Amino acid sequence: MKFSRRKFISNSIAGGLVASTMPFSSCTNQNMREGLSPNGKEIYAALDEALRKPVFKREFFSSPVIIESIDLLKDRNSFLCRVRSSDGAEGISVGHPNISRHSWPVMRQFIEQCVGKDARNLDELIFRLAEPGAKSCGVPKNVHIATLELAILDMMGNLSGKPIGKLIGDIHNPYVSVYQGSRYKELRRMAPEESLDLVALDHEESKVKAIKIRGGVGNQLGTDADNAPGQTEKLIKMTRERFGDDMVLMLDGNGSYSTKEAIRIGRILEEYNYYFYEEPVPWDWYDEQVEVAKALNIKMAGGEEEFRMRAFRWLIANDAFDIYQPDNMYFGGLIRSMQVARMAEVVGKPIVPHMTTGGLGFLYMLHFVSACPNAGKYHEFKLFATKDGNRNSIPIESKTEPFSSEDGVIKVPTGSGLGIVIDPDYIKTHKKVTIW
Repeated sequence: MKFSRRKFISNSIAGGLVASTMPFSSCTNQNMREGLSPNGKEIYAALDEALRKPVFKREFFSSPVIIESIDLLKDRNSFLCRVRSSDGAEGISVGHPNISRHSWPVMRQFIEQCVGKDARNLDELIFRLAEPGAKSCGVPKNVHIATLELAILDMMGNLSGKPIGKLIGDIHNPYVSVYQGSRYKELRRMAPEESLDLVALDHEESKVKAIKIRGGVGNQLGTDADNAPGQTEKLIKMTRERFGDDMVLMLDGNGSYSTKEAIRIGRILEEYNYYFYEEPVPWDWYDEQVEVAKALNIKMAGGEEEFRMRAFRWLIANDAFDIYQPDNMYFGGLIRSMQVARMAEVVGKPIVPHMTTGGLGFLYMLHFVSACPNAGKYHEFKLFATKDGNRNSIPIESKTEPFSSEDGVIKVPTGSGLGIVIDPDYIKTHKKVTIW
């Protein structure tokens, strides 16, 4: 993919940053990675201008929408967030199925900061929750910011009669093409022959045209450890043979590799015509990631572990990836993820949000991608597995039409808010947290 000088110039001019003559010439990503990048100050100025633009469309609401109450609802390891306005509007979201169980008390501070505030100022509210604190930042905190934001967006969507995609942008993608990202544990722990049988079984349901597999152990960062000698190499080859040349394939290293090993695995992926290579080295090895990107031609993807805006700002300005992957939960919600998308758009790069297993991750992904102008071609999907933190199914119904994957394409729900109804009896099993 080429660095788009035309895109960079047009976006910068729109933001009032530069004149019609830019002081650098067009260059490829490879040239940028070799140090022939455009002026760094100009890029950072353009990224900062993109960040300053509001995301939430408060113009849909002519009068204040005061947040009257925020309730965290708990059923053992399962968490819901319910938000109500002073005029009776309500929104509800489902928390992260794994992280919420360990970190739910942090929600108390967010409730205290948001009750009584005007929900039309959602951009500012989210910024105040996510960015200023130095001692309490991280993924667990962001997960609860996202949970709260999604409940507020659901409330505002219900109040306006609009799906949340229309509250954070224009609808660019009413249908979303997905890639199958299921069976990540089996792909690492089982022999390739066995794990690929399970992947094929899921493919019978999803009918996708793209599949992502896993490399390395995944929980031993930067060690080059594999579950069996040569397992990743064998899996790369067998997946291509099993699904054929027309299937779009990707591999996620989950930070398993050193720089040298990441490059070696990357060249095998290139040999078998894989589409992208995700997070080959540990997520915070920024310089090493740039080094790997310089050495390979395959598209590099990453960013799922990031939780600070400045990190994405650096990664984008320094051309660390070809595809950026903010996690809608880990990064603190759809508004912050959209800000990353806008920065990536400045340099002509696509967004493919990371999606964790369980909860309503697929639903949040659909709404985000629907409003993302620079969304990538395929987006992560782990089937319609709506499991909560107790490993129980979350009973939901679309307000418009049932969810389905037709040849790997899913229609984004168009009903108000999140576009779903959660079974009231399921909600009743969750009780308001009163003791923190």
